[in-house]
Amino acid sequence: MKYTVGRMGRTFVAKLDDEEDVLACLESLAEKETIGSALFFVIGNLKKGSIVSGAKTENIPVVPIWQHFTRNHEILGIGTIFRMENQPKIHMHATLVHGDNLLAGCLREKSEVFLIADIIVLELLDVSASRAKDEKSGFAILKIA
Repeated sequence: MKYTVGRMGRTFVAKLDDEEDVLACLESLAEKETIGSALFFVIGNLKKGSIVSGAKTENIPVVPIWQHFTRNHEILGIGTIFRMENQPKIHMHATLVHGDNLLAGCLREKSEVFLIADIIVLELLDVSASRAKDEKSGFAILKIA
């Protein structure tokens, strides 16, 4: 195990409106505010999007299990922001539910808010961490310097 020690920085509270894209808004906030590392939480409702819920097998290259949703789902998500090639890289896992339909996984690509979503971003300072593409898996892996 590798680790780095840091401290808490700024706290951001954001409200997303109907049809805004969660991942794009997080990336925009991180870029605008020059956030290098952060932990964030998302609560609200999405009307459509895509998540990856694991891999079909444990072989490399990984073949993801995609799940797409096109009706409103409550969302509870948590994620991180670290820099990758000097750009913010978002990694978010979420649980989404609509009635008895439950989805969980890594939110990917475009998603659309239904009515509202709240985001709390907790900046992490003085951590020596970033993301870099792992050639073997193709994933953006967390690197601790």
